[in-house]
Amino acid sequence: MLPHEYTWIFALGIVGSICDAYGLGANDVSNSFASSISSGSLTMMQACIIASFTEFLGAFLLGSETTETIKSGILDAELFVMQPELLMLAMLCALIGSATWVIFASKTGLAVSSTHALVAGISGAGIAAFGGGAVKWGYDGMAKIITSWFVSPIVAGVITAIIYLPTRYFILESPDSFKRGIR
Repeated sequence: MLPHEYTWIFALGIVGSICDAYGLGANDVSNSFASSISSGSLTMMQACIIASFTEFLGAFLLGSETTETIKSGILDAELFVMQPELLMLAMLCALIGSATWVIFASKTGLAVSSTHALVAGISGAGIAAFGGGAVKWGYDGMAKIITSWFVSPIVAGVITAIIYLPTRYFILESPDSFKRGIR
């Protein structure tokens, strides 16, 4: 394999990454800031500025574990050792598939997860390249990822209830809620 033979994959990967980032902004950032903007707490410009910092810092400081899972927790990369260009193409196709779906779903108002889309895209590319055996289906791979899809909403709901209930009963429903909330 000569490196310059596959420069086109790299170039399309950059375009795909830009499209995916656009989809992430349209979906993830709007989910994070919709209530703040609609309530008037933040302007659109303020939300965009805050989001540019928080999205970068989140990815930079906390994204390594997710990146590791995406990189090595879905496909058996050993299958691609003799043909690394197939791995490049598989990842490019997964990226384009994910970006296309997230942008379409965001545009049409569908609930969508960019992570789920990318995981599904990588799995689909692996299955297309080498069959179902290319995907790590056990708990060290897809089973762990799929488990998190079910556990995350439950844990988020429980944490929300733990925060909401005391706030409601001890602050909002107290006789002088404004003063109690400031304390």
